[in-house]
Amino acid sequence: MKDEIMSLLTDFGEFTLDMFLQDGILKELPIVGSSFSMIKIGTDIHDRIFVEKIKSFIEHVDKDTKWQEKFSDIEECNKISKHLLYIIDSCDDDKKLKLIGLAFNYFVNGEMSKKEYFFAVNIISKSFYPYLEILLEIDESERFPNDDTKYDYDGVAHLLNIGALDYDGQTQMLINEKTKEIESRPCIIVTLNCYGNFIRGLLSRLNEQ
Repeated sequence: MKDEIMSLLTDFGEFTLDMFLQDGILKELPIVGSSFSMIKIGTDIHDRIFVEKIKSFIEHVDKDTKWQEKFSDIEECNKISKHLLYIIDSCDDDKKLKLIGLAFNYFVNGEMSKKEYFFAVNIISKSFYPYLEILLEIDESERFPNDDTKYDYDGVAHLLNIGALDYDGQTQMLINEKTKEIESRPCIIVTLNCYGNFIRGLLSRLNEQ
């Protein structure tokens, strides 16, 4: 076939991804988004990688979800699909795409709002994955100073910067009264927020698979 065509979404109830590749392979995968329809896929590396990215995302989307109830508004469905397309295309790690797919199920099932879903997805997509996995080590109720004694300093700073942790104060500088030398410099205190805790749960599920 001269022009390879990827067609997504046949109707609200049968979300399929039909990929007609030069090798003649046809694959069906669930997805949401009429704005994905008739996307032309070329032969360059970026296009091939893009298809693989979509597959990584779709593999973790539940196939038995009640799509029609959630996406009956076509205009809203288009907006969500377009946003997902941007995220999938820019993602730099298959594991991130799998987390985004797992999180998508919570959104479709009404367990989180669109705003909450895309905020969580924004954290995942912006993360450096090895640092994101630090969330698995942090207890939900834990409040700790980022002094590099318990967790990697750069990793915690990164998680705070992308929104997975909250700033919760600062330690004081300690100075030796006799020598007047600094014994410990001030450092920020952080705590796991609801998004970090949610992503931690996704990481646990992904590791169990």
